[in-house]
Amino acid sequence: MKLRNVIILLAVSVLNSYAALAQQKNIKHYYIEPIYQYGFIWQHRPSLSEIIGGNINVARITFGQSTYGRSFWEEIYRYPDQGIGYSFTDLGNTEDLGYANAIYYYIRFPLIKRPKFSLNLKISGGLAYLNQGNIAIGSHINLYFDASVDTKVRLSDKLDLLNSFGATHYSNGAIAMPNLGVNLFSYRIGLNYKFYDAEVEKLKPEFPKILKKHAITAVAGIGIKEKRLPPESEETHSGRKYTVSSLSVDYLRIINYKHKLGVGADVFYDETMFEFIDPKSTMNLENKEIMRYGIHIAGEVRYKKLILALHVGTYLWAKYKDDGKIYQRVALRYLLSENIFANVSLKTSNGIADFVEWGIGYQFKTGRNRRTRTAASNIDEDSLPFVN
Repeated sequence: MKLRNVIILLAVSVLNSYAALAQQKNIKHYYIEPIYQYGFIWQHRPSLSEIIGGNINVARITFGQSTYGRSFWEEIYRYPDQGIGYSFTDLGNTEDLGYANAIYYYIRFPLIKRPKFSLNLKISGGLAYLNQGNIAIGSHINLYFDASVDTKVRLSDKLDLLNSFGATHYSNGAIAMPNLGVNLFSYRIGLNYKFYDAEVEKLKPEFPKILKKHAITAVAGIGIKEKRLPPESEETHSGRKYTVSSLSVDYLRIINYKHKLGVGADVFYDETMFEFIDPKSTMNLENKEIMRYGIHIAGEVRYKKLILALHVGTYLWAKYKDDGKIYQRVALRYLLSENIFANVSLKTSNGIADFVEWGIGYQFKTGRNRRTRTAASNIDEDSLPFVN
């Protein structure tokens, strides 16, 4: 499908969305954004020169909501926007790269906010479908991540002009090989149309006091991966799936409502180690020989029920370290209760995706209890951080 046809379809979707919303009684706080992007693919591996063609073109549409202080989290983050979006990307080489379709959730955090101007950080994550398998990505279904810095300039009460620059990443997390990933850099221009007539007055709910100073978290995860083949191999992937799992325990200091810092320990079980350690036969190895043990520094950032966790670690004991002694983990967590959370994380070694794992975790809060002030009636009690 040509890009101009996609833009026409998106424009029709905008009109249909507006017509549907206009029939609703409560459409305040909502907006829609059609966006066009132009950019290039970063050649982060020499082999990618074979498939990188022309510049990329992207048509994007998002439907979002402005926050106004229904919980104290919104005030802490200066009333961010949030919503869902769809993007269609022409990757510049129809034969080898094809097209990418993505659906995602995003949050836009204001960095500078003025009555007619704002500078914002926008972070998006979701799933993408690439219609062509290639030497960069060997699967159709992939993880999608996008980060951008944008400006919003007020044109009228309902209309803002958007300008931004950002980076997009597609990867399957080593579920299938190859998995070099595709990275895009692009300039974006678009419009923000509000379905409400005037800005809503921002609420300022009272902050509860933090009752605990420390937290201990335990997370168990499991996933699958393919073995990464050496560059000199004539094959692009082995086709065989291996089980990977891990257990992590962190001790964290609660810095404030948004941040925690601490240290932790990891245990990894990775069946690809059988073939890396003993390529000719796995019969001579025991499970304990493929285990790897490490320690890491940890940081967490929380917004309402969402937690972004970052780990940088090193192996204390591992029979195989040729993929790197330093590893990283990026995890997204969703609080099912104040103690239990769902977890999805990506582990990397030397900046290369190792595996994606899914799991569940539990948070123990420790330290001396302190009395808290009475929270304002409009505070969302389910979103209180680190408090009883």
